[in-house]
Amino acid sequence: MILISGYYGYDNLGDEAILAVLCDDLVSLGVSRTDITVLSSNPAFTSQRHGVQSLPRYNPLQIWQALGRARCFISGGGSLLQDVTSKRTIPYYLGLVELALIRNVPVVIYGQGLGPVSTRSYGRWIRRAFMRCAGFTVRDRGSAQFLNELGVFVPEEAVTADPVFQWAKGAQTPSHLSSPPRILINIRPYDNWLADQRVWAKVIQKLSQNECLIQFLPLGPGDVDIGRELQLHVPDLELLPQVTLESYERVFSQAHLCLSMRLHGVIFSAVCGVVPLGINYDPKVTAISEQLGVISRSLQDLDRLSLDVKALLADYDDHHKTLQANVRRLQQLAGENRVVLEQVLFPEVKHK
Repeated sequence: MILISGYYGYDNLGDEAILAVLCDDLVSLGVSRTDITVLSSNPAFTSQRHGVQSLPRYNPLQIWQALGRARCFISGGGSLLQDVTSKRTIPYYLGLVELALIRNVPVVIYGQGLGPVSTRSYGRWIRRAFMRCAGFTVRDRGSAQFLNELGVFVPEEAVTADPVFQWAKGAQTPSHLSSPPRILINIRPYDNWLADQRVWAKVIQKLSQNECLIQFLPLGPGDVDIGRELQLHVPDLELLPQVTLESYERVFSQAHLCLSMRLHGVIFSAVCGVVPLGINYDPKVTAISEQLGVISRSLQDLDRLSLDVKALLADYDDHHKTLQANVRRLQQLAGENRVVLEQVLFPEVKHK
């Protein structure tokens, strides 16, 4: 049995996509879905959605018993090792790693993005976990640099890309600009939302005045509430339903641009051929924007977004071609996440 932990069961599109890719990787290596067990906040949903076994993520007795049956423990992809959203995040995920090591279960840290980490003791704990795990990959060079600064050697082949780039079921989107341009916009909850909401409303109004079709794109917890609040200022703003793995192809179909605060809003846009513009509320959005070679703006530069959109639409074909080339490169890198699983699960096989 393979035991997996991550931010699963919270109705977050990006994390559910990571789990889908991870399960597909394991199945491609010969692991049956019935031999995959996922720790989840909603075990029934996770089992139904991914066809795997699932346990409550906060039941220590069941987790301890499962580790006694596990041949491998995988700390799944995403932004698990950071202390910005909560000081409890790192202790939870690294505590599970420690339990696995106590039970002599090989640990794989899979496609993770690290940082920011402001607590010094957490940095030492992260270093110890990476030094003791059986294999790891990180999704960007910023994460690799973070580990290097902690004293962890990161081989070149361990610097990959977000697992979601392996999600090959991208929607068919226009390669040429049509009229009116359809623009998706995603805003996630953040500290200064109440102070910024009128600025966001002005951005949307400016884009609408430029004859663009604007749709609000909910991708994770709290996004829908923000969309509803924006509609109070911009009644014509269309609020799309919460995006799922089943619905994203339809949602992204025929879109041209996507302004996204969420990392996986940027990634899903890119995989689907929609030119993204990252809103940097977090360094991980900066990192993915750099990997894709796309524009990114901080929350302090919201008044520049309408000009950015105008520039992207003016040279849309060129931006679209550049995006496609960068996505192909990152898809190849993301495939390396599967390699570390194979090396740990099948150490007797000679790997290139």
